[in-house]
Amino acid sequence: MRVSMKATKFIPAFIPVVLELFSIVKRNAKHDQNIRKKDRTAEKIGSLEHLLVRLEKKVQQNREIYIKSFNKIKIWLAINSLLLIAILVKLFIG
Repeated sequence: MRVSMKATKFIPAFIPVVLELFSIVKRNAKHDQNIRKKDRTAEKIGSLEHLLVRLEKKVQQNREIYIKSFNKIKIWLAINSLLLIAILVKLFIG
């Protein structure tokens, strides 16, 4: 019974401490939300810029691959045309 009496004596002393802790936590949470809102937009812009740079590099790489492939196809077609002409000449002349 004495323990509960002692505990009830200290409860009024802890009420302002608890209220102060709640106000600090509330203030910190509000401050953290404001920081996150600003940082999120900056992070999103940074991410978009990074993705845009990656996309530009990929487009350039695809363009180079397309040009190389087109040149290989032109060479292959030229060789096939020459071989076809040689075969036709051999059949009709030779």
